[in-house]
Amino acid sequence: MKSVENGSKLKVFFDGGCPLCRREIGVYKRLDRDKKIEWTDVSTQLPDGIAIDRKTLLKRFHVQSVDGVIYSGAEAFFKLWKEMPGWKWLGKLGNYGLVVKFAEMLYIQFLKVRPFLQKPLKYIDDNKKFIQPKKGNDNEDK
Repeated sequence: MKSVENGSKLKVFFDGGCPLCRREIGVYKRLDRDKKIEWTDVSTQLPDGIAIDRKTLLKRFHVQSVDGVIYSGAEAFFKLWKEMPGWKWLGKLGNYGLVVKFAEMLYIQFLKVRPFLQKPLKYIDDNKKFIQPKKGNDNEDK
């Protein structure tokens, strides 16, 4: 954990170049109706005032709390979930050290398979125009 000055919002640093990450962050953004969170896609921009390089930010999920502390991995997810409507109960589990350690072990295993999960999602993203159903009336061909 590193501490630096922060604004009044939780800051989330995510890999927008990762199709899986984009989908997950999209869910969180839709839940953030009150705009309590600042979202930064570190694949396209570096956040100001953060002493962490892009390569490190892209490897793991990171958040910066309002008090300036930077968290990564499972701990970062618990901090985010505390801010998400309907997910606060899950965020509260981050108050228990054993839960966080177990979640971190799972997160490390997930990071190992993430590249393999990204490939089919990237294929879908690259070929959306070919796999989306036609818009319009279903009876057009009849």
